[in-house]
Amino acid sequence: MRVLHFSDIHISLGLARIPMRDWPGKRLAGGVNFLRGRGRRFERALEKIERLAEFANSGDVDLVVFSGDFTAMGTRAEFAAARAAIHPFVTSPAEFICVAGNHDLYTRRVVRERRFEKTFDGLLGTDLPDYRVDGAWPTVRTLGNDVAVIALNSAKPNPVPWRSSGRVPGPQLEALRAILGRPEVEGRFVFIVTHYAPCLADGRPDTPLHGLENAAELLQACAGTERGAILCGHVHETFRVRLPDVGPEIFCAGSATMHELEGFWMYDVNGGSLSARRGRWTGGGYQLASAETSSPCAAGAPE
Repeated sequence: MRVLHFSDIHISLGLARIPMRDWPGKRLAGGVNFLRGRGRRFERALEKIERLAEFANSGDVDLVVFSGDFTAMGTRAEFAAARAAIHPFVTSPAEFICVAGNHDLYTRRVVRERRFEKTFDGLLGTDLPDYRVDGAWPTVRTLGNDVAVIALNSAKPNPVPWRSSGRVPGPQLEALRAILGRPEVEGRFVFIVTHYAPCLADGRPDTPLHGLENAAELLQACAGTERGAILCGHVHETFRVRLPDVGPEIFCAGSATMHELEGFWMYDVNGGSLSARRGRWTGGGYQLASAETSSPCAAGAPE
């Protein structure tokens, strides 16, 4: 089975499309960041997603995984543009699985209005509905005879401008442990998907203001999974790392659209084994590295 994993496309339509009533609070700080250069780094996002869809549809991809941050500031217009942008993915023969990022749940109002769920409603189906404990989450899919995907939500609004941390709620972690023991999942290669990276590229924890607040708890819940991988985004760097005493390897897709840092992963699952190649932007399209990348083993797990 071939799996394309990308993340953090941060589609923005510019500040003029944001209604005045939506400016107070977090978006005001986001607007300042946009003007200070963030907007320019993602200004070709829609074009790049179109090229990535063409690449995926020409490469016999069976599953597409998106690990969060469709939008820049969670506006209705951005969500509509994001849904249109991924249309070529979701109308292809490949399955499509996604989670929300912190920019998709940018404010409490966005969460209250369920903008993410309403926009991607048809893409949030699960094969084990009895294990949903937090809205759509966890979402579980079994694909073919060899692969299962468990998607968790770790994103939440952070009203203070300087904080962008996340957390996997306790009930989701409890459900994850139960799902990993289900006969429908046991024996398969398991992809555990969430937005926040449990660690940085060198295995160190991310900062408390930016990272996954309960990374150690997530890693502990996944530790016994011998055949699997944790897929994430949020950190705009494409990397893979193996932590001591944690079964699944960690793959961060970085950002598929951020200027000069564009990246993604392509995985091939054969039985219980996984091979991974990094993808990159060439200036007019995407291509894969010629050889499989290796995974460094970090000195220690996040505390």
